Amino acid sequence: MIESVEVHESVALLKKKGYDLVVATNPMFPRLAIEKRIEWTGLDRNDFSYVTSFEDNHYCKPQPMFFQELLDVLKKDGQEVLMVGNDVEEDMVAKQLGISTYLITNHMVNRKNKEVVADHIGTYADFLKYVESLPDLTEGE
Repeated sequence: MIESVEVHESVALLKKKGYDLVVATNPMFPRLAIEKRIEWTGLDRNDFSYVTSFEDNHYCKPQPMFFQELLDVLKKDGQEVLMVGNDVEEDMVAKQLGISTYLITNHMVNRKNKEVVADHIGTYADFLKYVESLPDLTEGE
């Protein structure tokens, strides 16, 4: 996880607009270690409704079952979520389950030089602009 002003602003704005946020990192570490990683970026664990960890999750990326398990836990279907990540192979596989994807090009990982297949592609700054364009889910409440 990388610290970035645009990431912090995106998280804050998504929360303000009423979106549930999840940290969908590979669950290869205990919850405490992953929560520390979140803290090191300057984000607050409480900004996220769910954080993957090896205590609760049974699959790792790039297995599609990693994302299916998350959908099941969150009681969502693929059309209701957006996967944002920087790894072409591990994160964009979410598309196989009908999940919209946003590939972040800052620190992009493409170990196998795979073709990039994502619904949206851009930098942290581009993602912030995308977040600004999303509807406010709290309007009318």
